[in-house]
Amino acid sequence: MNDIRTYELRQLRPRLREEVSFTWQSYGGAECYVLEDASRGAYFRIGLPEYTFLSLLDGRTTVGDAITQTVAVLGREALDEQQAGVICHWLVESKLLAADGPRDQDGRADEGAAAKLARRLNPLSIRLPLGCPQPMLEVLDSIAGGLFSLGGLLLWLAVMAGAVWQLAPHTEQLWRESAIVLSPHNWLWIALWGMGLKIVHEASHGLACVRFGGRVREAGIVFVLLAPIPYVDLTSTWRLPKWRRIVASAAGMFAELLIAALAAMLWANTHDELLRQHLLQLMLTASVVTLLFNANPLMRFDGYYILADWLELPNLAAHGQQWLTHLAKRWLLGVKSTSPTWPEGRTWLVAAYGVTSAMWRMVVSVSLILAAAVWFEGAGILLAAGAVLAWFLHPLWRGLRYVLVGTAFERPRRRRFAAIVACSAASLTWLLTSVTAWHSIALPGVIESVDAATVRAESPGFVEEVLIESGQTVRAGDLLIRLSNHELESQRRQLVIEIERSELRGRSFQQAGELAARNAEDDNRAGLQTRLRELDQLCDQLLIRAPLSGVVAASDLPSLIGSYVAPGRELLVIGDAEEKEVRVLISPEQFEAASLSLDHVVRVRLTEDGFTADGALHKLEPRATVQAPHPALCAGAGGPIATKVSGSQPAQRGRDSQELLEPHVVGYVSLDRATSRLLGPGQLATVSIAEAPRPLGHWLLERSERWLTAQREHRTGKRDERLLAKLPAPFRDLDVAEQLTPARVTRR
Repeated sequence: MNDIRTYELRQLRPRLREEVSFTWQSYGGAECYVLEDASRGAYFRIGLPEYTFLSLLDGRTTVGDAITQTVAVLGREALDEQQAGVICHWLVESKLLAADGPRDQDGRADEGAAAKLARRLNPLSIRLPLGCPQPMLEVLDSIAGGLFSLGGLLLWLAVMAGAVWQLAPHTEQLWRESAIVLSPHNWLWIALWGMGLKIVHEASHGLACVRFGGRVREAGIVFVLLAPIPYVDLTSTWRLPKWRRIVASAAGMFAELLIAALAAMLWANTHDELLRQHLLQLMLTASVVTLLFNANPLMRFDGYYILADWLELPNLAAHGQQWLTHLAKRWLLGVKSTSPTWPEGRTWLVAAYGVTSAMWRMVVSVSLILAAAVWFEGAGILLAAGAVLAWFLHPLWRGLRYVLVGTAFERPRRRRFAAIVACSAASLTWLLTSVTAWHSIALPGVIESVDAATVRAESPGFVEEVLIESGQTVRAGDLLIRLSNHELESQRRQLVIEIERSELRGRSFQQAGELAARNAEDDNRAGLQTRLRELDQLCDQLLIRAPLSGVVAASDLPSLIGSYVAPGRELLVIGDAEEKEVRVLISPEQFEAASLSLDHVVRVRLTEDGFTADGALHKLEPRATVQAPHPALCAGAGGPIATKVSGSQPAQRGRDSQELLEPHVVGYVSLDRATSRLLGPGQLATVSIAEAPRPLGHWLLERSERWLTAQREHRTGKRDERLLAKLPAPFRDLDVAEQLTPARVTRR
């Protein structure tokens, strides 16, 4: 039977389709050819023996003659009859033969078309082709194609260097404002900027492809969980040399980073707050976001193709999945199979990529499902259910069917599989229900002196001179700040003149014997002298002195020079250097753990230098507050707590002008004297408090529910009444409507 089939095969005269062409390449130091099917945009990499054999299939030469001629040219490296038969079968399956050649009798073409249609109609990933952008890209190439040349690279490097030079003096400000710009309140703007940047990103890919001689067959939009993502078909880059393929893959990030650099230079040189906010959003979206997603080689984005081309492993992801499948069959199902090998070798690299990419895909899939369930409400539940079915349940069903039925060549050991699954399930159940662990929560805090005195301005005036620094030790009565008030001084001089004139008038009345007029003038002079004493007191108060001995604590004393201070304005705090404490902010979710930790030892860690020490949480305020215990904790001063400008006096630059976005309870952590001497007032710290031990499963479930609830609340803008009822007592009597009022986050 085999002889008859071999004879029939040798007599066939197949012919490749006219659209099929070959391109020579050097891949991995070896000579190879890229076979291109231009009509379908399909590409295949073949070796020299395969190319020699295929180049002889012209419709007149039989397969037997082609084998003979290949042997004559290549000798021992030529294909044998069995290999030639495999090649011919592959040509039929790949639809590379002309219509008059051998045809597939198994109906697989129809199955392929049906599978392709099913992928197009997949509700979780809907592809919407928008046509061929080749003519538009060719026009664009004549305008901006020079960007993908040596001159364009030098220009790009110059712009990037200029952006770094412009941003260098603003590093701290950039870091502080970035935390606010990337908050959930700005996600809509970030999404809009991202959509525009992705259009530029994909256009840059297509432009680079056309510039290097490729052809973009298709462009469109793919909807992943209803999120629109532009795409272009760059399959034709397989015919390009290695480094041009890498440049075409990196072109999108190249363009986005160029836009980010231009936005950075504009941001550093403009003072309009609204424009600065949008420029910062554009800069971060075009740099941080695009690098996190597109440069990640664990997903099939730009970073993956760059890595695969650089390592010369074109099927790195597919080979990694094959290795994982082999590993599961061998150790989980007991199937005896040979380890897969690939032409490029480097099995250890393929295995490492297979494991890490599988773990990353799992994380991304779960994240997308949770995001769909939270952000799209009812429709999101359906999308999430469809995603679970397509990404988890369907592969699980296929794997289970393989375990139960197997194939004609492989018979899994079902008892082995059942035993492993049962042991794994039992171990996981024991881990989640029986294993308890201590989990700690971190409370933001600030170092303060115990019984510290707040120094306030008692007279209005402009700060003329600041004589001390934060952290300096002063004695009682030392001069701290000198104010000036020309209006007060002018009023005092005028009063002195008026008093002298009154004395002259009094003496004149005395000499003239006008006793009634003299008595009236004496009364008037007494009133003037009273006012003079009051003005003298106000002028004396322009010299601000230390009320006690201690260490000065203030957020930014040099910035006070030249500014106007009103009476009652807080300027600094003086406290005892020997006794200090940490004042921490406790949110409603952390209140229970903090209550259980009263009079227990807690861990204090300084934010700046990492210094650690022990303390004791000895007191909690009975009522929550929206006032920060120190301005250093506020985001406007670089602290960890988001704040808003107080509605009463938004222009006043004092502690009372900042309010927390949500109420917190203030806690007090005492420190010993040795530790107090090493710490300065105003230093930020983090206090770690251990929660009560709970089963690991209970803790994970609680954290998941808390996260989902917070996301739904943020999405709807409403707070669940059931959750409000569970708030701790210090939070219940607050004005809930005021808490939920949209707040403008402070920026500096």
